[in-house]
Amino acid sequence: MASGAVSSVGDVELERFWGIAENGESIEVAVMASLVDELDRRWPPLGLVRSREPDGTVSGRVGLSNEWIIVPDTVESGDRPPPVAWDLLESTLTLFAVSRLTRLVAVHSAAIAHNGRVLVVPAVSEGGKSTLSIAAVAAGALLLSDEYTLIDPGTGLVTGWRRPVRRRCGDGTTERLDLVVPSQPMVVGLIAAVTYDPSGQGTWSPVSPAEATTTLLAHTVCARSRPDDALDAVLAITRTTPAVAGHRPDASTAIEALLDLMDQSQS
Repeated sequence: MASGAVSSVGDVELERFWGIAENGESIEVAVMASLVDELDRRWPPLGLVRSREPDGTVSGRVGLSNEWIIVPDTVESGDRPPPVAWDLLESTLTLFAVSRLTRLVAVHSAAIAHNGRVLVVPAVSEGGKSTLSIAAVAAGALLLSDEYTLIDPGTGLVTGWRRPVRRRCGDGTTERLDLVVPSQPMVVGLIAAVTYDPSGQGTWSPVSPAEATTTLLAHTVCARSRPDDALDAVLAITRTTPAVAGHRPDASTAIEALLDLMDQSQS
């Protein structure tokens, strides 16, 4: 990241950047100079151009204290923010970027590539996407994203949101795993709206294109702000892609069954 504008708030020197989204809106990010390298790691992989100067409408301001994410200049910034604050800052920048894309459409889902096609698993936050994604990599699949699938409304081809997988540990901390790989736009082979069943039974069944469309739209970030693009993107997939819904067993068992099902549907 290029050096940003530097300012002082009291005795605290801050380095300032502005992230410019595709729709022209900006978000200001102000942190202590010692945190810039980590900010580099957390910056969205696309959809938010870094600038030294504000541009367009500034729609948000974020920074970090030694306790939490803050609005800079209203609370003293710190140089020792906890991991949870970094995670929240990263999520804030990510949502700012994906909700303001102008061409691609972001769906809150995992994207797992296998044999040239992509398994799309829509789910809410903490809905098991990361666990399933980690199991997919262990099974030999390629992970495009555990967070957002990006759909081209014109073609129906998808790419992934490239960021490390965040795995929650038993002590409350988060481990970042570099499992995501870049890819060219790919065809979706299966939509699986499945949630974890602690009983271990795991039963899912085929659903109609209409049901699959409704499910994906419910997880589409721009469904309200860009309804036409959102519907075009989802229909470009659901018109021709098989879909299942229901409950899944443990991640390793489920991913093998889902990948096999995707392969069988193409034969």
